[in-house]
Amino acid sequence: MDMNYFCNCDADTDMWTNDTGILSYKDHLPVSQIVIGDTNRTGSQAVYHVGSLRCYGDKSIWNAASFYQESSYLYFPTLQAELASDISFYFKTSSPSGVFLENQGLKDFIRVELSSPTVVTFSFDVGNGPAVLSVKSHLPLNDRQWHYVRAERNVKEASLQVDQLPLRLLAAPADGHLRLRLSSQLFV
Repeated sequence: MDMNYFCNCDADTDMWTNDTGILSYKDHLPVSQIVIGDTNRTGSQAVYHVGSLRCYGDKSIWNAASFYQESSYLYFPTLQAELASDISFYFKTSSPSGVFLENQGLKDFIRVELSSPTVVTFSFDVGNGPAVLSVKSHLPLNDRQWHYVRAERNVKEASLQVDQLPLRLLAAPADGHLRLRLSSQLFV
């Protein structure tokens, strides 16, 4: 290729040359049209070939949301979790901390967050005061790799699982409040 030109077709050589590349920016896919110009001159010819489609990547991100600013969020209707909730998701980040999800009521709340580069915290309050479960990893969780989180709460106990780390459990108070009363939107 002649580096003085953007593509080989601009070089006007007498021999066949080849411009190749891989389309990896998903907003440019799928290929629905190819436009070849400047072939109306005498001796100009073009041949094109679009190779076979090879999709690859991470099957865990088929329904992923990406956040590129600290102020980014999604919001949903109030979490319906008065007596029980089961939350699971994968995350991948380089940020040292951040809230994954949060829903609040007048005093009650539920929250899952990366509270430090090595700690995921599940906290909630059903009227007995804040309950907090934390899982600490010996390796950073903000390593731009996928990590799994599962947080559960019911009238008997709460649990938090991160990757294959030991499960954390917290028994519900025997004579405490049971209902999680939320009123705001669920923020992710």
